[in-house]
Formats: sequence, C-alpha cells, structure tokens
Amino acid sequence: MLFVMPKPIVSGLLTALLSLVAPLAAQTPNTLLIVADDFGVDALGLYGLTANTAPTPNIDALASTGVRFENAYACPTCSPTRACMLTGRYGFRTGVGFVLMQGQGGLAASETLLPEALASSGVTSALMGKWHLGTDMGPNTPTAEGFDVFTGTIGGSVQNYSQWIKIENGIASQSTAYVTTDTIDESLTFISQTTSPWFVQVSLHVPHTPYHAPPANLHTQNLTGLNPAVDTVAFFKAMVESMDTEIGRLLASIPAATLANTNIVFVGDNGTASDVVQPPFNPVRSKATIYQNGIRVPLIITGPAVSGPPRVEPALAHVVDLFPTIAALQGVTTSPEHGVDLTPLLQASGQPAPRQFVFTEQFSGATPMNANNDQEVILDGRFTLLRFRRPNGSIRQELYDLNSDPLQSTNLLQQALSTTAEAAYRDLWRELAILRGYAWQTSFGTNCSGGGISPVLTAQAAPMPGANLALQVTGLSPSVLATVGAIGFTDQLWNGMPLPVDLTPAGFTGCTLLIDPALTTIATPGATSASWSVTLPNNAAVIGQALFAQAFPLLIGANPAGVLATNAVEGIVGN
Repeated sequence: MLFVMPKPIVSGLLTALLSLVAPLAAQTPNTLLIVADDFGVDALGLYGLTANTAPTPNIDALASTGVRFENAYACPTCSPTRACMLTGRYGFRTGVGFVLMQGQGGLAASETLLPEALASSGVTSALMGKWHLGTDMGPNTPTAEGFDVFTGTIGGSVQNYSQWIKIENGIASQSTAYVTTDTIDESLTFISQTTSPWFVQVSLHVPHTPYHAPPANLHTQNLTGLNPAVDTVAFFKAMVESMDTEIGRLLASIPAATLANTNIVFVGDNGTASDVVQPPFNPVRSKATIYQNGIRVPLIITGPAVSGPPRVEPALAHVVDLFPTIAALQGVTTSPEHGVDLTPLLQASGQPAPRQFVFTEQFSGATPMNANNDQEVILDGRFTLLRFRRPNGSIRQELYDLNSDPLQSTNLLQQALSTTAEAAYRDLWRELAILRGYAWQTSFGTNCSGGGISPVLTAQAAPMPGANLALQVTGLSPSVLATVGAIGFTDQLWNGMPLPVDLTPAGFTGCTLLIDPALTTIATPGATSASWSVTLPNNAAVIGQALFAQAFPLLIGANPAGVLATNAVEGIVGN
C-alpha cells in the first residue's frame, strides 16, 4: 500500500535535509599555511640529502597524503620570502630584499596582501607567530596590512624562546610561554572560535636561533651535558623535532570535520643556517646566499584540493606562487605580477609545469641590484645562473649544471661551454633580461661562407627605448652587390615552420635562417662591411621586448642562390 505523508511533514523534512546537504555542497575550504624558519631541504629527512636529521613524523605524514615539491625555492632570507608569499611579487617590486631590522618600514600600503585578496570572498585571516615585515605602523602593522587577527612577534626572532615580547591586539606584554607552544595554542583558539572560512598563517620561530633545549616533552634528543654553542646540531635537531611535535598537536586538535575541509601548506622560508649545515653541504653557501642550499626549501601541500595518490612533484615552484595558489584553494581568482597558480599540479600527476624558470634575489640597498650585497639567480631546473654585484659595481657571474654538479663546485663560465650549456646560458639570460628590464644582447647561430667571404653580424649596443639599435655586418668584400638586413620578433617560427631552417635545399649552401624576418632593409654598404639601424620608440612599454636580427649579403657565385646568411643577434630592450 502506498503511504503518502502529509504535505507539511514532507515539506519540513525536505527543508531539514536540504539544510544539511546545502552547507556541504557549498562549503568553502580553509587554508592552513605553516612556515618553518631557517629550514632548508637538507634539514628534512624526506629529501634524503643528509643522514643526520631529526625525526619529523608529522611533517612526513603531510607528504604521505599530499604533494611534496622537489624543486621549490624561496629567497635567501626571511623578510623577502614573507613579502613574496603575501604579495605574489618579487622583491625588486616590493622593495623588500633583505632582512628587515627593528624600526624599518616594510611593505608599502599600496601592496595588496593575500589576506586582503581573500577578504573579498568572506575569508577570515589570522597570522600567528612571526611577522618580520616591518614596523612602520607599530604593533598594529600586521592587522593594518590586512590580517584580521595577529598574535606573536613583530620582529625577526626572539632572544629567548621562553622570555619574549608578545603582541596581541596591538598590545605588548612579556610572555614566559614557550614561543612555539604559544603560537600553536593561539592558532587553535582562533580556529575554534571562527565560523567563517579561514586562512591561518602559522609562522613558527623554530628552528631559528637561539639554539636551545626545548621542553623535554617535545623532543627525544639527549642533550645532557651538551652546550648549544658547541653542540649546535644536537640542539637544532631538538628544535626541529619540537616543531614537528607541535605541528602534530595542532593537526590532532583541529576537529576532524574541519581538518577534512582544510588544505595544508608547509614551507620553509629560506635555507638552513650556516652553523647547523651538515656535509656534504658547504656552510658558506647556505642561508643568506643564492646558492642552492640557501634558497631551496621544503614545500608540501595536502588536503581536499589534492587528487590522486601522494607523490613527489618535480616541477619548479617559488614562494611567490603561494599567493595565487592559496587564493585558488579558497576559490579566489587573482593575477599577481609574478606568482603562478600551482593548483593544477595538485589535481593530477604529469601536468604541464606552470613555470619554466625560477628567479630569486637579495639586495641590501634602497634600489635593487645597487649595493654590495646584491645577488640574483635564475634557474631552469637543470642550469642555474648566479650574478653578484661587487662593491666597485662590476658583475661576477656563475653558471652550474645541477644535474651533474648539485653542490655547485664547477663554474661553467670558467671553461668552454658545451652546446647545451651555451643554449641554457642564453635562455636564462633572456628570461632574466625580460623579467628585470635589463638591456641585453647576444649573438647566436652560425654564419655561412662562400665566394671568399664569411659575414658576421654584431650589434653595437643593447637595445634601449628611444635609442638607435645599430647593427653591422663585417667580413664582406667589394663584390657584394647588397646586404639585406632583417629585424624579427621571434626565433621560434617562420611561415609555420620551426626555426632554425636549413636553407641548403633552396640553394643557400650551408646557410641557416635563424629568425622570422618581419622587417627588411638594404644596409648601407662599405668596402668590407655594411650597417643599418633601427630607432626604437621612446616608450617604457617596449622594455622587455625581444628583438632579433640577421643579415643576408648578395654575392653572385657564393652559392647557387647567390645569397649568404650571417649569424643572428638577439636583444632585449632594457633601461
């Protein structure tokens, strides 16, 4: 017999069921960002780079359910890294290029910080622990910059982990709580009291100096009779283990339903400090340097945004990518100047890498690349190009092949480059010039000979807005009828064909087309040379534009076509 429920009861049950289902269907996830201080990849056993690491079962557990990035990078020191992750912009834009000291201003008020971007979608944000991005607005700086709640320290470190100045709601007080434990306690309090979707940045002080013995219940290291000034590694390991223990308590204390709806990001802010770096790594190439062990950091992401099995992701990543990535995890679309969204890498393995190059830097002057400590590096995952500005203004460069030389012991620029290394050097320089707006030019490819001549193309200077780009072909003879100069905007395709194109089948014996010749002109002839120039617009909008040039001397009998081809010149318009 069909039983029909009264309409009011049906309506009431349906409403009740929908009230339960609707929040689940529309539920916005939370994001927990955990930042470890002075914790490079060498200090985390998961990366397998050193043998004597502290046990980190809770951090390991994050990787066992998520994605561990094998090639993630930060800045060499903490303030620039924090500025990158909160703005999605590199330091040469934010002005934060080195450790900010007490009393220094930090991020400009015009910067849009991650919590501000998230606020538009109703996400409540909190920063617990270390701020270290300036004190220009006093103890209220983090909340004035966009966080809804801040509890912790404004500066870069504490002098004593159990005797420190705590800022809460802009009010300073003396705290005797172990600072790591206090940061976790405050994070849990905020999470328990927040009903809206939340973003919590847990900026831990550990394992930053001073090295000390954490509370005994947080670690298993035997420190009896040891001195942190002498046995630094033992105390460092105890601090790392205490960090892991407190991370475990944090995750275990978040209600299961809330944790299931929370994406977790764990990252280090820079490489490990020199006094606790262990073999095979070189202490003088650790934190505060642009060598690998100063900038390569652990990055793990886990939570409901991760699909598929746990895995190691080889794609390049940078802390500047955390701005758009965390925004995307919260359902917010952003377009930061430099960061790229890493969430596609969380959804399936084998996804195309979202970035081909990683750039990082540090600078101590008011203007980037204008002081004694200025350093910058760009890498493609295999080759890495480092630039150092000396006190006299000269530049020192180093190039390494990380596949064969992971410890960076052989500077390839001190020897003849292989074809692969030379191509990588050019690609890295091109990307660096485009990113930084550097005026740069180089030659590439080879010329062809015939009729007793071997023409070579050179540029007199790198291209700049409002200036003439002067180009000259040498190695000619009076028998050359004319020289066609060509300017192009790409060296990738010509008439749908990939460049370079071998011109031998067309009668240009041994010659190669290296660029797409978009604009051509007849060069002014000389006895053994020819030249032409291009006037660039006096407009900053052309900075970063790539230009290519190649020349084609006409000489009867040089080959069946009677035309030769030079090498090519590439330039990036800079300032």
